[in-house]
Amino acid sequence: MKLSKEVKTGLLVTGAIAALLWGMNYLKGYDLLSDDSKFFAVYSNVDGLVPSSDVVLNGVKVGMVQNIQFTPDNSGRIVVDLVIKSDVFISKTSVARIISTDLLGSRGVSIVLDPNGARAEDGDTLASEVQTNLADQLSPVKDKAESLIQTLDSLAYSINLIVSPANRKSLDASFVNLDKTLANLESVTGSLDKMVSSDQGKLKKMIDNLESITSNIKNNNEALASALQNIEKITDSLAASNLTSTVNNANSTLSQTASIMEKINKGEGTIGMLINNDSLYRALEQSAVDLDKLLIDLRENPKRYVHISVFGSRSKSK
Repeated sequence: MKLSKEVKTGLLVTGAIAALLWGMNYLKGYDLLSDDSKFFAVYSNVDGLVPSSDVVLNGVKVGMVQNIQFTPDNSGRIVVDLVIKSDVFISKTSVARIISTDLLGSRGVSIVLDPNGARAEDGDTLASEVQTNLADQLSPVKDKAESLIQTLDSLAYSINLIVSPANRKSLDASFVNLDKTLANLESVTGSLDKMVSSDQGKLKKMIDNLESITSNIKNNNEALASALQNIEKITDSLAASNLTSTVNNANSTLSQTASIMEKINKGEGTIGMLINNDSLYRALEQSAVDLDKLLIDLRENPKRYVHISVFGSRSKSK
């Protein structure tokens, strides 16, 4: 049967219209030729999510967003229709999480699968979750970058002030002074090096002497320990003795002696009179003179004082 030209034209136009409708629906998320499952998820905010956005599972695209509309209860919540391939296992306890898919702010839905849950039926509503977008995640980095830029700007301004012609001369003078200081420091370190080198022998002797002292202490450790024990015994003996009473008695004796010496100096008592009064001295001196005269006379004239008689008679003195 031969078709007329008009029939062929009608069939071609009908096919083109059908292809156009199928393509438009496919771009909107409808695939009229596939047997997909539809699920729903309710969100309070779907910023950046649009129909035909990808639905992924573990990074693999398994469907797309078909429609986005508000719930009829006027609560402001949003229902998202998810069309997913029927051969993909989706459990009832899975979560439909809105995620960022690129740095430009595009959004998609990622299915967080619970493999232990029962298989979801066509038309089920999945639990929903919204992940912060990259712009919100990068907000702290943005704030830090702005702060860093402000700091760099202040630093650049300070550097410009330092290297200005007015301050350049002072800066050059500072560098010259710094060079002189480093040169002086190098000279001082050289002098110290020479001093240490010249006194190296003395230092070696000092170290040797210290080593000898420590060696002697180590070798006489037992003797030192014994001496310390003896000192400890002496201190214990002093602590056990009535040292305080002895000191008090000595202080009392010294006080009494001082009082006696004071009285002697004042001429009180026999000793004081003997020391402070010269009459006794003069009497003794006169007696010594008289005794000396007596002895001289006795030596020159012994007969005046001694009479010797053979017959026992005493001659009369003339």
